[in-house]
Amino acid sequence: MELFADIMLPVPLNRLFTYLVPKTLEQLVVPGVRVYVPFGKNRQLTGIVVAVHNNRPDCQVREIMSVPDGGIPSVLEGQLKLMKWMAAYCMCSPGDVMKAAIPAGLRPDSSANEHVYKPRTELFVRSGNALDGIQPADYLATVPKAAAKRREILEKYIELSGIGTNPADSRPVSKRFLSETCKSPSALKALVEAGILEIYEVETGRLPVFRGKTVEPSELSAAQQKALDDIRLSFRTKNVCLLHGVTSCGKTEIYIHLIKEQIERGRQVLYLLPEIALTTQIMHRLQNVFGDNMCVYHSKCADNIRVEVWKRLCGPDPYKLILGARSAVFLPLQNLGLVIVDEEHEPSFKQEDPAPRYHGRNTAVMLAAMNGARCLLGSATPAIESYSNAVGGKYGLVTLTERYRKIELPEICIVNTAELARKKYMKGLFSPQLEDAVREALQEKRQVILFHNRRGYAGTVECPDCGWVQKCDRCDVSLTWHKSFRAATCHYCGKNYQVPSACPSCGKSNLRGRGYGTERIEEDIKKLFPEARAARLDLDSSKSGYEDILCDFQEGRTDILIGTQMVSKGLDFNNVSVVGILQADSIMSYPDFRATERAYQLMAQVAGRAGRRDIRGKVILQTRRPDTQVLELIRKNDYTGFYISQMEERNLFSYPPYTRLVAVSVKGKDVDKVQKAADELSEILRNIFGQDKVLGPDAPQVSRIQFMHIRKIIIRISLDKTTEESRRMISLASDELDRRGHRAGITVSFDADPQ
Repeated sequence: MELFADIMLPVPLNRLFTYLVPKTLEQLVVPGVRVYVPFGKNRQLTGIVVAVHNNRPDCQVREIMSVPDGGIPSVLEGQLKLMKWMAAYCMCSPGDVMKAAIPAGLRPDSSANEHVYKPRTELFVRSGNALDGIQPADYLATVPKAAAKRREILEKYIELSGIGTNPADSRPVSKRFLSETCKSPSALKALVEAGILEIYEVETGRLPVFRGKTVEPSELSAAQQKALDDIRLSFRTKNVCLLHGVTSCGKTEIYIHLIKEQIERGRQVLYLLPEIALTTQIMHRLQNVFGDNMCVYHSKCADNIRVEVWKRLCGPDPYKLILGARSAVFLPLQNLGLVIVDEEHEPSFKQEDPAPRYHGRNTAVMLAAMNGARCLLGSATPAIESYSNAVGGKYGLVTLTERYRKIELPEICIVNTAELARKKYMKGLFSPQLEDAVREALQEKRQVILFHNRRGYAGTVECPDCGWVQKCDRCDVSLTWHKSFRAATCHYCGKNYQVPSACPSCGKSNLRGRGYGTERIEEDIKKLFPEARAARLDLDSSKSGYEDILCDFQEGRTDILIGTQMVSKGLDFNNVSVVGILQADSIMSYPDFRATERAYQLMAQVAGRAGRRDIRGKVILQTRRPDTQVLELIRKNDYTGFYISQMEERNLFSYPPYTRLVAVSVKGKDVDKVQKAADELSEILRNIFGQDKVLGPDAPQVSRIQFMHIRKIIIRISLDKTTEESRRMISLASDELDRRGHRAGITVSFDADPQ
């Protein structure tokens, strides 16, 4: 009987592909194995077998070419289930999910110049066949003194291998080290040709090895121990628990105790962080306890490293603790016991482009449920949806209100910069209060963090005479001036432009930068405090190594750290006494229903970097609108009050968690076609979901990116509709748009739970 396999291929088509299994490969082709198959005219792709069956399709079927791993699955059953769920929930193709999930080295494509994994090997030296039954030391006595180089190599080999004293305890000898030490390749070659020595190859791998000694987890405080006990109690009845703990309350130590319990039970733990910048700091803390039992996995790891982590996790001795960013949810975890999502509120957990547009936190909750594991979410400023689930009883809720060592939360001083500017007391972006606080911290040998959520030197390049602003020719956005590399840059497409010497509109030559970026703030700080050592942490500076920037600040080699939201994300610095938030208003001014939530989370998290060990910190929060309600809630550290106010507002306007949102993006190079398709699609969606459930189409704040015009439609879906029902209704709308003939040159994409 013929055997067929349904295969997932990394192509953006919403289907699986059926291939005939050759008789010679029938024993090897099982769900989860990688296979190499023909695709199109002259292309070969690597796919994943999803199912094997005897049903011949009603079309021509091609044969599987080979099975690279000898029938050993590279993707586990649970992974296939998660990938299938993600394709359905995120409304994308299985191939999109496969490309996001599996390292490029495990899915070579004959038509693309993609990286193909090759194991790292090293050459070693051992005794050859000519020495069978003869000790190398005895043979050495027969080598004539004239053959000095050969004698030297043999003596060094005997010394390095230890074979002369006890052959059973001999050590491997590196050919490279032996050659570099003796500096005679010809003599080594002669010994090999004579069969005295033999060169052999060993796969050594690229994964780092922990050389230090492990320690026991730190003892918990009474408050931490109670929180740990409450989490254990919650996990008896709930699959998911939210740990709402104030900044610097010691959540990481609680995580470490939970991880240790799971490892002692033989289970695996997945520990997710929102930012790669956080992994270095936390990695060292975890390695000190778990040593070689842990690995790190994220998108910035070299692909060879990602492949080797993947292979190790599929093997008989997998890592027990995996520390990673959102992409780690796709790893092959054989015995998952716990998933920890730290800083669960962070927008960085959301994948925006390309598809699949998944949320790492939501995927982690689903991953844990599919594996019979527990999921712990942790944050000082939980997402409104997460806290609503906890308050409503869907999740467990554990609250930790006491900082480690009972250090007080920082004093937050709200400074009215509009009033100070009117009285001409401001020096650039620095109020007298902030300047005094920084100077006092420096005198006391303390450190300072200054937060400003705009990188570059200036927000725009403009002409003060006629108002001309330099814009990107690909995108509908003004350029950001980067003084350090003498260019104006589009932060959407990445294109760099030279700043003209004169205004193209009026010809005047006094162009200037408007606004402040972190680069300009760094320059001003060095003028104000020339004795201080200042550094900048943003996407520009981190390209040269964020680890060095953070390490210098951690070790006290930097006094003032100026940064964007990267400085807010769970970093732990002992000696920071002052935090300055320079333009709070800019964080709150986005046209988004989550703008207030983002502002509260961002400012509360930045404020939490101050005073984390033996001192109470001070936060100078500068704003032109000091009476804004959210600022007063931040000052009081009143998350409950903030949550209540947000829930009232969202209920009034039918936003999550009272509904689910799906964002529809319509893109194309012809603006008229895009508008026409968006109008048609919104009409279709209104007919299906109801007039009041569909918003748009509207041009977003940036309505053209890389020559592609964009229109957005928002669908508000009632909670009583299932995911399957909602997906079916959206698919009907998409199919109807196709029937009306408006898809030529147009791309329509869907984003479930947009952030």
